[in-house]
Amino acid sequence: MLRYEYKRTCSHRIVTDMSDVSTESPARDETPAPETLQQSAWRLLEFPQVRQMLADQTRFFRSRELADAVTPQTHLEDVLRLQEETSEAALMLSEVGDIGLTGHQDLRPVLRRAALGGMLSGQELIACVVLLDSTWVARNVVVSMNDDAPRMVAIASDIPNLSDLRVEVVKAITDTGDVRDSATPRLGRLRSAAARAYQRVVRILERVAASPDVRSALQSPAIATRGERLVLEVRTDSREAVQGIVHDVSNTGATMFVEPFRAVEPCNDWRETAAEAQREEERVLRGLSQLVGDREQQATTAIEAAADLDLITARARLARTMDAMRPETMQPGSDPAVRLSYARHPLLGADAVPVSMNIGPGFRGLVVTGPNTGGKTVALKTLGLMALMHQCGMHLPVSDGTQLSVFEAVYADIGDAQSIERSVSTFSSHMGNVIDIIQDADKNSLILLDELGTGTDPEEGSALARAVLANLIDRDVPVAVTTHHRAVAEFAGKHERMENASVELDAETLRPTYQFIMGIPGRSYAVHVARNLGLPERVLAHAETFLDPGRAEAESLLDQLQRERDSVSEARQKAQADATAAEAARRDLEKRLGQVTKQQEDMVYKTRMELRREADNVRRQLRRIVSQAESGRSLATAQKAVNRLRAALAEPTWMPIAPNDSKKTGDAESAAVEERPLAAGDDVEIKGLNVRAKVVAVKNDGTTDLQMGNARIQLNSRQLRRVEGAVETSPEERGSGVKVSRATRSDSTDSTPDELDVRGKRVAGIEDLVSGFVDSCAADGMERCRIIHGSGTGALREAVRDVLSRMPQVSSFEPAPRDQGGNGVTLVNLS
Repeated sequence: MLRYEYKRTCSHRIVTDMSDVSTESPARDETPAPETLQQSAWRLLEFPQVRQMLADQTRFFRSRELADAVTPQTHLEDVLRLQEETSEAALMLSEVGDIGLTGHQDLRPVLRRAALGGMLSGQELIACVVLLDSTWVARNVVVSMNDDAPRMVAIASDIPNLSDLRVEVVKAITDTGDVRDSATPRLGRLRSAAARAYQRVVRILERVAASPDVRSALQSPAIATRGERLVLEVRTDSREAVQGIVHDVSNTGATMFVEPFRAVEPCNDWRETAAEAQREEERVLRGLSQLVGDREQQATTAIEAAADLDLITARARLARTMDAMRPETMQPGSDPAVRLSYARHPLLGADAVPVSMNIGPGFRGLVVTGPNTGGKTVALKTLGLMALMHQCGMHLPVSDGTQLSVFEAVYADIGDAQSIERSVSTFSSHMGNVIDIIQDADKNSLILLDELGTGTDPEEGSALARAVLANLIDRDVPVAVTTHHRAVAEFAGKHERMENASVELDAETLRPTYQFIMGIPGRSYAVHVARNLGLPERVLAHAETFLDPGRAEAESLLDQLQRERDSVSEARQKAQADATAAEAARRDLEKRLGQVTKQQEDMVYKTRMELRREADNVRRQLRRIVSQAESGRSLATAQKAVNRLRAALAEPTWMPIAPNDSKKTGDAESAAVEERPLAAGDDVEIKGLNVRAKVVAVKNDGTTDLQMGNARIQLNSRQLRRVEGAVETSPEERGSGVKVSRATRSDSTDSTPDELDVRGKRVAGIEDLVSGFVDSCAADGMERCRIIHGSGTGALREAVRDVLSRMPQVSSFEPAPRDQGGNGVTLVNLS
C-alpha cells in the first residue's frame, strides 16, 4: 500500500509542474483564470485534441478523468517511468491481452453514502460488486506478466481481494437487484403470507363486484389501487349501491374509488404482512450496505489503482492505433535537443506526411522557410506535439532514431492572434507573446515561433527576428521558427549555431509536396507562380532587373541544390528498389533450394525403402534355401537356388529404377565423361533418378559407396554415371553418413552390444540404423535387444516400431517396464 500511495502522491506533485493553474473548473460566479503561456502553447499545438484521443482509449470512468487531466512531466525519472509503463502495457496487450476493466458509472458517491450509514438499493449493491470484480480481474491479468511488467504489477498488487463481499451480496441479491426469498429465513415466509393475503382481498372484491346489486353500479369491473388499498370503481350516481370507504374521486367526478367494508380487514392483513416483508428486505439491504461501507477505503483504493492501470493501458492502446514506438529519452539540455525520424502528426492519421527534423547536434536554432501552405506550420506543430506526448508517457508515431530531451516548458506562438476587441494588431499580438516567452524561457525550454517578424515592415521585421534568434541562441535555448524573410534564412546560414530547413514545392506543378528538407533554405517561387499565371514575359523580365544580383545567384544555387537532391533521392529510391528486388530473389532462391533439398531427401528415403524391401526379399529367399537344405532336400538343389539368387543380384536391374535418361545430354558427351572407371571423389548421377552424389569408395565386388547430402548409400556401379560438376559435402556430412549396408554396433558409441540409442537421430535415417542393429544382434545369436528412442513427440518411437514390425527376424516387441525407461525404450524379441 505504501508503494501505491507514494506513486499517487508523486504523480500529483508532478502534474502541476508544467501548469501554473489548477485543473479544476472555476465556480460559475468566478471569472476564469487567465491562460498561462504553457496552456496557450498546448492549445496552439492542439495538445487537448491528443489528450482527447487518449481519453477515448480508456475503459473506466476514473481513468477517463485522469486522461482528461494529463499534463507533460518535467523530471527525467518521471518521463522514463511513464514511458516504461507504456512499454509494459504494450507488451501485455500483445502477449496476454487487455485488462478487461469495465465501469462507466462513477460509484464513489454510492460507496461514500454506504460508509455514512446510508442504505443502498439492490441495483447499487450489484453495481458495486461488478465494479470491484472488474478491478480484481484487471489485477490478475497484470500480475500474470510477472517480471515482464514490474511497474504495472506493483500498481496492480495494491488492488485488494473483495470477493468475500461479492459472495455476500450475490447470495442475497439477484442480478436484477431484487432481494432473494432466501436472503433471510423470515423473508420467504412473509412474502408467501403477503401473497396469500392479497389473493384473499382480490377474491372478496371479485365476489362483491359480481353481485347483481353492485355490478350495474360499477364504472368498470376492474380492481383498482388507491393509496396501497384495493378498491372498486363506482359511478358517483350509484354510490349507495356499494357500502365502504371512499379513497379517491376521478378528475371528472363521475367515478368514486370505494373500498367495500367487507374487504377492509383482509386488506389490512395484506398491507401489514407486506409491510413486514418490506422491513425484512430493508434489513437485508442495510446489512449489505454496511458491509460495503466498511470496505469503502479498500474499494476506493481498488478504483484508483485500476484507473492508473487503465490509463497506462490506454496509452498502449493509443500507440497501437498510431503504429507508434517508444522514442529515446535524453537528459534535459542534451545535444541534440530533438531528433525526429519520420514523425507523423497524430491528428492527421493516414494523410500525415512523415517529417524528419532535428535541433542539433552542434546548433540550437532551426529556421524553416518555404511557400505558404507548404507544411511549415504543420512541421512546427508536429515537433511540439512529439515533445508534449513524449513527456506524457505516450509512444510516438515515429521511426527508429528518434530522440527527445525532457523540457521544463514548451512555448509556442502559432497562428494569427489578432485581437479586434482590444484593437491589437497581428504584429503587436505576436510580439507581445514573444516577449513573454523570452522572459520565461531558459536552456531547458523548447520554443516554437511561427512566422517570426511578420505583420510589419519586412526590413524591421526581419531585423527583430534576427535579434530574437540571436538572444535565444546566446542563452542556449532550443528554438525552431518559420519565416518568409530571406534575410533571416541568410542569417541562420552564417551563424555557427543555427541551421536552415525548408518545405518543398514541386517546381513543375508549384504544388506543395509537404516534404521537410534539413540544411537547405526555402526558395522563393514568386516569379515562377507569376509566369504560370500568365504574367507577360516583358513584365517578368523587367521584374528580374530589380532583383539583387546576389539574390539571383542564391536562387540559382538553391535550384541546383534541389536538382542534385532530387537526383540523389532518385538514386536512393532506385537502390532501395534494387535491394528489395535482390532480397525477394534471395528469398525465392532459398525457397527453391529448400524444395530441392526436400525432394532430394524424399528421393533418398524412397530409394532406401526400395532397397530395404529388396533386401527383405533376398533374406526370405535365403531362409527358404536354408530351410530346404535343413529339411533334407538335395544340396545341389539349394546350390542352384543360391546361384540363381546371386545372378539376380548381379543384374543392373536388381533395384527397380526408371529408364536411363542419359540421352538427354547426348551420347558423345556421356562417353567422354565415362571414359575411365569410377574412382573416389568422382561426381556421379544415379541413372533414372536424376540425382547426383559423390563417390566415397569403389569396392572390388562392383558396388560403390556414395555420399548424397548427409546420407551414405551403396549401389551397383553399373547403376551410376560419372558427371561433371562438384557435389560439395562437408567433412561433417561425410563423417556422419548412414550406410544402407548392415550397421555395426559401433554406429552408436553410447550403446552396449545389446542396446541401440537413437535419441537425437532423424526419422528419415532411422530405418538403416535399426535394421542394421537388429541384423547384427540376430547374427550374434542374441534373443533380445533394446532400442532407446525417448518419449518426446512420439515420432521417433513410431518410426522405430514401424521398422521392427516389418523385419522377419523380429518375433515381437514391447515397451520397457517403467523402471527401465517405460515407453521411451522398446524391447525387441528376436526369432
